[in-house]
Amino acid sequence: MPIVKAEDLEELTGRIFAARGVPREDAAWIATLLVRANLRGHDSHGVIRIAQYVTSMEKGTTKPTPTIRVLNETPTTAVIDGDQGFGQVVARRGMELAIEKARAQGLAAVALANTNHVGRLADYVELAARQGMIGLMWVNAPLALGVAPWGGAARRLATNPHAVGVPGRSGAAMLLDFATSVVAEGKLRVKFNRKEQAPPGWMLDGEGHPSTDPPKYYAEPRGSLLPMGEHKGYGLALAVEVLAGILSGTGAASAKVGPVRNGTLMVVIDVRRFLPLEAFSRQVEDLFTWVKSAPLVENSKGILIPGEPEARTEADRRANGVYIEDETWAQIQAAEKGSTRPSPFQG
Repeated sequence: MPIVKAEDLEELTGRIFAARGVPREDAAWIATLLVRANLRGHDSHGVIRIAQYVTSMEKGTTKPTPTIRVLNETPTTAVIDGDQGFGQVVARRGMELAIEKARAQGLAAVALANTNHVGRLADYVELAARQGMIGLMWVNAPLALGVAPWGGAARRLATNPHAVGVPGRSGAAMLLDFATSVVAEGKLRVKFNRKEQAPPGWMLDGEGHPSTDPPKYYAEPRGSLLPMGEHKGYGLALAVEVLAGILSGTGAASAKVGPVRNGTLMVVIDVRRFLPLEAFSRQVEDLFTWVKSAPLVENSKGILIPGEPEARTEADRRANGVYIEDETWAQIQAAEKGSTRPSPFQG
């Protein structure tokens, strides 16, 4: 597998999108978030997505220069139509608007519709945390299902992630971002491209049998991921369908099929409307210190707060480079040359 410096990978990624008509500032932002995902250990949401995005642009299902519109708005709410734009671009605008409204009113909710794949939710709730605010975010994908309901054996839901960003004295004190399926679908993509088996308990094949073979997820009949935490993840996934899908106007999971569209709901809470940020941060630190004081179980490497594993991985990969599996690297090289390497993944 090639090892690439983060700055080189980011420059290459931005160049690929800019060459296809994405405004340079937007292309650079998309590249920043994709490479940041790799840096923080979430290769599932990193440059492995380049081929997906390029294919989507070629099919006309992602617009490089969308007309992003606010459909309706109040002092504390807004609904944004992304006009099939890159999710990273539309979601940044949505979170910036939510932060602005929360600063003025104390609390804000912004929904996004007609928006492509937004990527890692942690990137957006982190924007709020850096402003001394709590960020919450939920996303569905009603036209790109891949998860079986608890007790079921076929796709009925998407991975429907949930994220929370908590502010600290300087930046984010905690970044929680997880799919309501056992893993994000992108982690199966990574296994597929690396020609590795998936761990038991991740997925079912197209016949509804437990499987560890990623190609069986993507081949016909399509396999499915399992919900996280059994009935608990399933219940949370249904809640996300309502919060992100129905409330945004994007719609909930159904028999309809089509390109990736992320219904999104962002909520931002200004901590200062409840107590001074210094007092809040001190209590958060005390909480984390208390939790970390627990004795460790055998073979434990330590108790970490959500966001800490990513920070450690980022430090290592910035110093030593980002590992890219051969298949993903071949897809990136094809995109750089202006062509598209076939991929089994949904786009």
